[in-house]
Amino acid sequence: MTETKEVPPIVSLKTARLGDKVTLHCGAEKESRNILWYKQSIGYVPQKLALIVGGYSEIIPPFDSSFTAAEPDMDLNIRSVSKEDEANYFCQEHYSKDWSGLFLSVKDPNDQRFVSQTVVQQPVSASAQLGDPVALQCSITSQRTDPITSAEPSVYWFRSGPSHPAAIYMNGNRSGECQNSSGPQSAPQSCVYTLPKNNVDSSDAGTYYCALAACGEVVFGNGTKLDIRGRYILLPTSSLLWKVFN
Repeated sequence: MTETKEVPPIVSLKTARLGDKVTLHCGAEKESRNILWYKQSIGYVPQKLALIVGGYSEIIPPFDSSFTAAEPDMDLNIRSVSKEDEANYFCQEHYSKDWSGLFLSVKDPNDQRFVSQTVVQQPVSASAQLGDPVALQCSITSQRTDPITSAEPSVYWFRSGPSHPAAIYMNGNRSGECQNSSGPQSAPQSCVYTLPKNNVDSSDAGTYYCALAACGEVVFGNGTKLDIRGRYILLPTSSLLWKVFN
């Protein structure tokens, strides 16, 4: 027998172009009339964005200059989306542990500094016993068209799971050297990044997403679902299987 944590729905991805009018949909139960909205930019802690209670809505400054509340659906509107609006957005029913979230990716159609960016995570699922070490990996390949943009891209790990659904891990570790194709500076480059986790417990269960942020673009991997199992030992005196938790 094994015990696994139920993994909630993943944070969805929404794409918009600079200047678009964007609606952020809240996935909370429509019967609820008490909703909190949060914004979490990459690398920053969440900020309270809006409060919707009954027929009353309030957009928290400084977001009131660009956001409006769309009642009765508890959604948010962005009048003219900008790169500063690229972030995770979460809505939560007041006094509830349930969250609904999305990542808003904002594209600049005039920015062609990258021909392609790909993020691949293998395997798509993994399992570990309580207390085990785990190393999650993603392979990133990018090809530049602008040699001036030579800084190393930022890599982030997002976790969608039962506890702290918006957890973000910075960069992780790069494994070895990046592999460059022979040719000019604009040739494709491949790197492998690792997120190590030691002594895992049940709160580490969830789906982990590797994300590449470079030159105004954010590209997500396909995700790796991590299940955490209980540790078992067999007691010979009784021939019974006992579950041992840390």
